[in-house]
Amino acid sequence: MVLLKNRLPKRLWKVLEFTTTQIMMIAVVGPFFFVFFYMFWNSLKPDYLFFEPGTWVFEPMWSNYTDVIENSDLFANIVNSLIISGTATLIGLFCGLLTSYTVTRFNMRKLVVGILLTRMIPYITALVPFWIVYKYLGLLNTHVGIILAHLVITIPFGVWIMLGFIEDIPRELEEAAWIDGASRTEAFWRIVVPLSAPGMIATAILCFIFSWNNFMLALVLGGFDVATAPVSVYKYADPEAGGSGQMMAAATMVTIPVFFIVLAIQKQLTAGLTSGGVKG
Repeated sequence: MVLLKNRLPKRLWKVLEFTTTQIMMIAVVGPFFFVFFYMFWNSLKPDYLFFEPGTWVFEPMWSNYTDVIENSDLFANIVNSLIISGTATLIGLFCGLLTSYTVTRFNMRKLVVGILLTRMIPYITALVPFWIVYKYLGLLNTHVGIILAHLVITIPFGVWIMLGFIEDIPRELEEAAWIDGASRTEAFWRIVVPLSAPGMIATAILCFIFSWNNFMLALVLGGFDVATAPVSVYKYADPEAGGSGQMMAAATMVTIPVFFIVLAIQKQLTAGLTSGGVKG
């Protein structure tokens, strides 16, 4: 690549670099935008046209959205998702921050290996044990139960992501604070936490998205009594619950909150993800 760069004119190299970047971006992002557009477009179709994918010209109908809003508890389910995902994200971020600091500053590599090994085990294999324990403890169909289950996802992920950010913070800064009379705890909160803020933002967003999108844990452990946003969309798979257009409308409405959250803080997310990958 370096040899090719030296042989090509500077202007031509910039054009080639820009074109390659745009093609890669379209290849990665394009399928997601196509799926969202297809979902939104079908949410405007009458039910009798839904199974005719070649039909692109029709009179858009917003009645699917009004039916979902008026005749379902979608907004209550979205609130459930906000509570569950938000709490699981905060706990996962806090545990990830403390664990990453402990591992990097006290050389406890075996601890992080044990935590990260849990990410190699599909959480779906623990659904039956979860259900049995939850039934015994009375945690089925409760917010607390689903939050505890989501911590299986957010805590290991928080540790994995935050580990790189904490390692990038020079220990000399903490040592300087100790010389000035600060305790280890004070140095942690006054130096480490502010410097790792970009990483914390990126970790929080990713943990929130993973928790928000989780379907099986919420369905098996919460059911329809404490339904989250993805479970509320699943309700429309029943023909008696509504047409296919309503299912697409509900799916679109569930996708929009996360989309706008990421869009609003995309700069912080990008800064956080890139700062963790740059050494020195």
